[in-house]
Amino acid sequence: MHIKQQPGGDMTEQRLTDRRSTSLSTIQGTLFKNRRRVSRRDGDHLDSYVDWYGHLPLVATVSIILLCFADAFLTTVLISAGAVELNTLMDWLIQHDIQLFAAVKMAVTGVALVVLVMHFNFRIYKFLAVRYILYALVPVYSLLIYHELSMLASI
Repeated sequence: MHIKQQPGGDMTEQRLTDRRSTSLSTIQGTLFKNRRRVSRRDGDHLDSYVDWYGHLPLVATVSIILLCFADAFLTTVLISAGAVELNTLMDWLIQHDIQLFAAVKMAVTGVALVVLVMHFNFRIYKFLAVRYILYALVPVYSLLIYHELSMLASI
């Protein structure tokens, strides 16, 4: 920053470069650097929000989204083959509009994942870490896909 005196005695501030300029280094810093990876204070690693959670939660989240897509696809295939949806809301949506069914399914899963990832460092009732819920959803969803594939194989 450079301070310059204007004629008449006014002091004005002049920046040598505009800090808001869009450049590759600014975008790179926004995406990959300067992200809070740990809590601000020592000892606040529980019940704290951070900007970057690491690679494992990202892999778990993307896996759950992909499994959700597979579940929606396999559900529609099974319904067309004569299966019955047990979830009454989803059954109603499938009967009325298959695209709305897929949109609601993806939206509900997406919102739930955003809430879980936001609260990744939190605990529920002081003993159950949210991170374990997120990680547990991957094998649970995988078992659901396995069950749907076995149902499809038996048709």
